[in-house]
Amino acid sequence: MFHALVRAIRAKHPALLSAPFTVGDLHQQILPYRHFRRELDLETNQEYELVLMELLTGARGYLDVDDRLRDELGKELAAASPEPSRVREFVDAQVSVNAVAQAKVPTTATPTRSHAQPSPSAPPPASAPAAVANGGALCRYCGGDLPAGRSMNYCPHCGQNLQVLNCTACGAEVEAGWKFCVSCGKAVV
Repeated sequence: MFHALVRAIRAKHPALLSAPFTVGDLHQQILPYRHFRRELDLETNQEYELVLMELLTGARGYLDVDDRLRDELGKELAAASPEPSRVREFVDAQVSVNAVAQAKVPTTATPTRSHAQPSPSAPPPASAPAAVANGGALCRYCGGDLPAGRSMNYCPHCGQNLQVLNCTACGAEVEAGWKFCVSCGKAVV
């Protein structure tokens, strides 16, 4: 997960390599489950949050974290039945990438997907429509041109579902027409 995090920051948020960011930003914007689950080979959001929890304990020295975050999440991971959603209790906690660990991550990634499917980056907010340029729409995930005059469910370049929205609070998938998220209850914008 750390290598994917560093690659995502290098590509989209290079200033964060030397500046702190919040757990909420990491969870929802920098490395959201929805867009990195295939690359990380994770089947469920719970698996993602457990791996994220381990990263947020400062394990292996990948992230510099405060003592409270390290201790609380470390205790949770050591529990017989850890609760992955505890990560969400620390959305305002500040973490930063450890410079020594970051320097060990290669600048070019070993692709885990075929070169025909670019790795998706953090999505825009759920309510953001696909951008329009030169009269055609662009995929909101990879920026690829979408064919004009056709109804699109999936991007032909990256394979991301163009119809799925995500809750801005917890990242869960929200179906079109829903007024509230079924995972956290927040109103869908």
